[in-house]
Amino acid sequence: MKKILFFQWHSFMNKGMERALQKLEIPYDTFFYQFEDWEHDDRFLELFRKKIKECAYTDVLSVNFSPLVSQICEEVAIPYTAWVYDSPIHIRDTKCLFRSCNRLFFFDRGQAEEYQKAGVCAYHMPLAVDTDVFHMNVSRKEREIYKTDVSLVGKVYQTEYAYFTAPLTDYIKGYLEGIVNAQMKVYGGYLIPELVTQELLDHMNGEYAKVATDGFQMGRQELEFMLACETTGRERYMALALLSGHYNVDLYSTDKETRLPKVHMKGYADYYTQMPLVFSQSKINLNISLKTIKTGIPLRVTDVMGCGGFVLSNYQQELEEYFVIGEECVVYENLQDMFIKAKYYLEHEEERKRIAMAGLERVKRDFTFENRLHRMFNEV
Repeated sequence: MKKILFFQWHSFMNKGMERALQKLEIPYDTFFYQFEDWEHDDRFLELFRKKIKECAYTDVLSVNFSPLVSQICEEVAIPYTAWVYDSPIHIRDTKCLFRSCNRLFFFDRGQAEEYQKAGVCAYHMPLAVDTDVFHMNVSRKEREIYKTDVSLVGKVYQTEYAYFTAPLTDYIKGYLEGIVNAQMKVYGGYLIPELVTQELLDHMNGEYAKVATDGFQMGRQELEFMLACETTGRERYMALALLSGHYNVDLYSTDKETRLPKVHMKGYADYYTQMPLVFSQSKINLNISLKTIKTGIPLRVTDVMGCGGFVLSNYQQELEEYFVIGEECVVYENLQDMFIKAKYYLEHEEERKRIAMAGLERVKRDFTFENRLHRMFNEV
């Protein structure tokens, strides 16, 4: 008989996973802790080690991968299952991924395959949504507050790209711009790792050595992530600038973007109390994926559909595999195509609503937490 210890932090998906464990009648306890440093925390190790020894737990479960949870599970020889919704995994030392206790489920097939090839116990598992968690009886006042033509929930990715490229030669700057521009033209593929060469890193670090008094050197992972964020940030900025010149556009983000005067800056939207209202009351919900996501369907997409919202997304390979494009969601091929499709669906309300309803029915049927957790613990 399984008894799971569900490690929780301030993440998404906790409620849906708990409800699924209850429906599947899998006994579990929860342990909550919010890290300041995910890789070094002696107090956590002491508390979690004590907790895990209190009961005969058969498994430990978490949203995203915690190196310190993995460390304790390895010590006590308990399987550790982590369902990852981030891309990339934000840890500095990746050696901990190879521990024998780990079973890592990635929402992005491309990421899962990459880790599988490296020897990590990695599987592909698309994300899920609990539509009951997001169901709300919307008041007339709430409709007035949240209704808009287009909304985007998420970061605008204001990077330090300009700062880190300032000391570099014009040639290196031009090469980096070429990488960003090439990636911006490609939808459904992640080119940046192939274009970041060791020669490029060596040239960059040679320039940094001339000016950095602290010995700073740019690593491959750091450069690839910075370029991916810069590319995504530019695409989001251009999309919002283009649409806000013609329609009411709301941005829900902790980022401040002063270059978009026509966009309504709405600030942070709480995941459970506000986000469902944003998604259900926006005529179009934009999804512009972070470029590090190779094939996967971001959590934002399943959440929008789970709230009954209409999704207009950049192309992702798995969207085409799991949904009927044009009937359950809509995909754009470039920014011009995005604008044309936004205009069309804003002018065709019944078709837009029909697609949103079909998307909701699809995630209700095929993207449940019960199905995902059953597969994790019984089929894989």
